Amino acid sequence: MGTRPGTGTAGDEIGSWLDRIHDTHDEFAYRYVYAAYLAVRSPRRERRSGEVTLTAEPGGGHLLRAGSADPGLRLRDEAECEAFLAHLVGRYCRGRHSSMEEWEAAAHDRYVADLRGWE
Repeated sequence: MGTRPGTGTAGDEIGSWLDRIHDTHDEFAYRYVYAAYLAVRSPRRERRSGEVTLTAEPGGGHLLRAGSADPGLRLRDEAECEAFLAHLVGRYCRGRHSSMEEWEAAAHDRYVADLRGWE
């Protein structure tokens, strides 16, 4: 999994990729995270969800990229795709939200409230 084969654990690579998304996309990161979730869900096929793309790799697996400058996160097989989805749920829902859909709606509400604070 990831862009550097053989380094760290799968969770570390996923976490690093997500941290990079947050660093790069700041207040819009929640949109990229949710788009990645939608892209990796079954049935897995090449798709684009917003700025996130999921591309089938010639030797199997998928490459998930958040924008053209992102080197991506390599998900080598179905098990790694499922591990990615589980990581998202664990990191973002944490018992506060029943689903990624609910988490995204709450994140969007926080974003809109923050915008209103600038008025």
